Amino acid sequence: MTPRFSRLLAIVLLLATPSIAQTLKLEKNLTVPPDAEVKFATITRKGDFVAAACKDGRVRVWAFPSGEPRHSFDLTDQPISALSFSDDGSLLAVGGERGAGKIWGIPSGKLKLEFTVGTAIRALAVSPDRSLLAIARAEMPAELWDLSVGRLITELPAKFSGSLAVAFSPDGQRLVSADGDTEIRFYEAQTGALRATNSDILLETFAVAFSPDSQFLYVGGADKTISAIDPLSGKTVRKFPKQSFVVGDLGVSHDGKSMVAAYFDANDFSNPAPVLLWDVAAGTVRSTIQQKGFTANGGQFLNDGRLLLTSSATGMLQVWSVH
Repeated sequence: MTPRFSRLLAIVLLLATPSIAQTLKLEKNLTVPPDAEVKFATITRKGDFVAAACKDGRVRVWAFPSGEPRHSFDLTDQPISALSFSDDGSLLAVGGERGAGKIWGIPSGKLKLEFTVGTAIRALAVSPDRSLLAIARAEMPAELWDLSVGRLITELPAKFSGSLAVAFSPDGQRLVSADGDTEIRFYEAQTGALRATNSDILLETFAVAFSPDSQFLYVGGADKTISAIDPLSGKTVRKFPKQSFVVGDLGVSHDGKSMVAAYFDANDFSNPAPVLLWDVAAGTVRSTIQQKGFTANGGQFLNDGRLLLTSSATGMLQVWSVH
């Protein structure tokens, strides 16, 4: 899950199709210093590491499921705004509110790349082969970097209001940016050449996730609707039922059958809002993830099919499994 939406979960579901409440099982408490409250977190797809962006300006990494603290990184005195593992979990990309970015090797903790982009980093994505880095920037075009030499390849074409989300397709052929002008743009991943656009969504998109076969891109945002787009043509091919809250984050299971969507209340971020599990084929909500006192601030579908979510409590980051 992406970091912007650390305030996720409520028990409100307004759908004609009833859903089942999911049970959460607490898997691990990860200890955090008292002055280092967790803002948001992410988990590797193998489920072997958890990383958290903390309010003291540091990123902390734990081995999972042992819970052993492994690393503590920082971005030189600026708040962390983006956090992303590569698909294989061997790289951790971190971006800051004043444009600093770093990539560390995992589990070694070795600094692989340090860069600056001139404005707040909203999202980061590492290509499946770990050769490319996409950076969504506030008020400026997204960028595509060559990680092998640590240099900028190109700025992506959107020139208005920057980008809010970026992602590479699992086959490594396409890169997508969700831009502040509400366009969804698809590029050739290796070069950044524009290949298709989608102008159907009239409000900002905050979340993007490809299907495992790269045949569809799922997007959601301020219009409170999840849409499926064909990455080759850019055409919208399907819409899921509209909800009462803004879509903040999306993730698709590795068999492509399930999608997790985290929502937030745009009028008051502190208000609870739902995390829903969708049945992709049926286009209906399969279940609502709910538990008293639980508010998700990150998560991931693992390679083995499990869904792990994180939440924060005083002095700890909690990791939950969904059953």
